[in-house]
Amino acid sequence: MYVATPDLRVVPLDDEAVVFNPFSWETHVLNPAAALVLDIAAEGPCSAADIAEVFAEVLDDDERPRAAEHAHSVLAQLLGLRLLTERPLDADAGR
Repeated sequence: MYVATPDLRVVPLDDEAVVFNPFSWETHVLNPAAALVLDIAAEGPCSAADIAEVFAEVLDDDERPRAAEHAHSVLAQLLGLRLLTERPLDADAGR
């Protein structure tokens, strides 16, 4: 499961977003896909399958079959930027 890194500062810009990570002191401009994923992860824990499902709804018809691939790519990039963190599955047990 993935969650947004705590205390990020996000400023929406149309479909994109500017994000400041106070822990790393880095600022990033996110494209619409990355901004969407970060928004979903900020609402609560999400899985790669959850993101692929959302991408399947918003991608062009030609790209829909590759929704899972796009989801994994965006998740990996956001993890690499330290804008998302992974939460073990058992961390949600009992909720």
